[in-house]
Amino acid sequence: MSENKIGDVVVVKTETQQQAFYKLADGTSAFLCAIALDDYENVVLRQQFFQFASEIVLARIRASGSNVRLVQRDTAPPPDANLNAHLPCWTCTSLIAEDVRGLLRSSAASDIHLSPSGLPMNCCRVSAVGNFGPAGKLTHAPVR
Repeated sequence: MSENKIGDVVVVKTETQQQAFYKLADGTSAFLCAIALDDYENVVLRQQFFQFASEIVLARIRASGSNVRLVQRDTAPPPDANLNAHLPCWTCTSLIAEDVRGLLRSSAASDIHLSPSGLPMNCCRVSAVGNFGPAGKLTHAPVR
C-alpha cells in the first residue's frame, strides 16, 4: 500500500455555516457537507460532522475501486515537541480552550502572555480584573 498523502478534509467557515471540503494533493477540492454555525458550537455535533465528512471521503475513494487508510492528526503535538504540554488547556473541553490550543499551536505561541500562575491570559481559568496604574501614565515602558 502506498504511503503517499492523497488529500485533506478542510473546513471553511462562511457567514452561516461550516463547510467541509475534500482537498486533493493536486489542489482541486470537492464539497462534502455543511453544518450550521450554532450546531458547530456543540462539541458532540462538531465531532459527528468531522466523522461524517471523513466517511464521505472514504466512501468516494472506495467507490472508485481504491483502498485507503485514514490517518487522523492528534489534537496536540507530542509532549517533547510542545513546550506548553503541561497546560490544562490541552484536555479542557471549553470553547475558549479550543481557541487557546489554536494559539498555542500557531507560530504566535511565543507571544502568548501568561498569568502569574503560568496559564495563558485567555484561559477560561484566568480572570483579569483590571490593569491599574497612575492616571494618564503608561503602565509599562514604551517599546522602541
